[in-house]
Amino acid sequence: MDVSVVIASFNTRDDLLAAIASCQAHTGGLETEIIVVDNGSTDGSVQMVRRRLPSVHLIENEENAGYTAACNQGMRGASGRYYLMLNSDAQLTAGCLQELVRVMDENPDIGSASPRLQFPGGGRQYAAGPFPRLWVRMLPVGVIRRIELAATDRFERSGDFYEVDYVFGACNMVRAEAVREVGMMDERIFMWCDDADWAKRMERAAYRRVIVSTAVCIHKVGASYGGVSAIRQNLQRSMSEFAYFRIHHGKPATFLLYLMRVVYSLLKVLVIGPFALLSAGHNRRISQALLMAWWRLRFHIVHAADILWRGPKPYRGEDLA
Repeated sequence: MDVSVVIASFNTRDDLLAAIASCQAHTGGLETEIIVVDNGSTDGSVQMVRRRLPSVHLIENEENAGYTAACNQGMRGASGRYYLMLNSDAQLTAGCLQELVRVMDENPDIGSASPRLQFPGGGRQYAAGPFPRLWVRMLPVGVIRRIELAATDRFERSGDFYEVDYVFGACNMVRAEAVREVGMMDERIFMWCDDADWAKRMERAAYRRVIVSTAVCIHKVGASYGGVSAIRQNLQRSMSEFAYFRIHHGKPATFLLYLMRVVYSLLKVLVIGPFALLSAGHNRRISQALLMAWWRLRFHIVHAADILWRGPKPYRGEDLA
């Protein structure tokens, strides 16, 4: 078996159907299998796969076990030389799979590879990022984004592929041999930052991570979040980020990041609060900014013990209320 495609799905029936169809249409002569791990969807995804796609291996979870846990379930049942982690809102294009396999076959020290990602309309989408660094992540979010996007742009080189710190999980081909060496995804991270964690372990094992310039995947972005609210997404990302720093940088670094985030949130509540009162709730942007700052402040207080003292564990969006 050449490639085992693993798709974790949560309430993305139509996108899931398109993702599977793209895999079946673009095998390019490779021997492939498709494994769908459903995380307790309620939109008929499971019934659709059973009825219309009998060749797909379906694993059903009664509840949302998390992205990392679902991917690991898929890999445990996979038999390919390579595992392709494909988001349910992503679609392969012609030649994508073959190019990923070709580059990895020719370079046995590559542990993880992603194609170029594009939006459905054809616009460029980032497919990689720099490893999270403490001094960067302690800055305001707008500054963090500019610094990390600039770092990502500096990775890009001419040729078939170029090296990066870590590839995003939207369409990530990993070498089965590398997974056996460094381990599967860390299930203490529910989703987000899981790709950086995996790549960090691959780096320590001397496996390169690359973007294959000659391969393209279409990615919608956001559909695979399963309807999670913006606030819960924000808090879940934060918890995953804290887990990443605890795992790779220890408690002191995590404490510094935590302290800075508490200060930012408190300052935002104190500064935005009076403006929200003066507007009497009529300014939607101010009200939303205050709500986000309040929820972030509350999150840091309520989950201080989990972030700073207890070991990292997976958090669902509803756990963060």
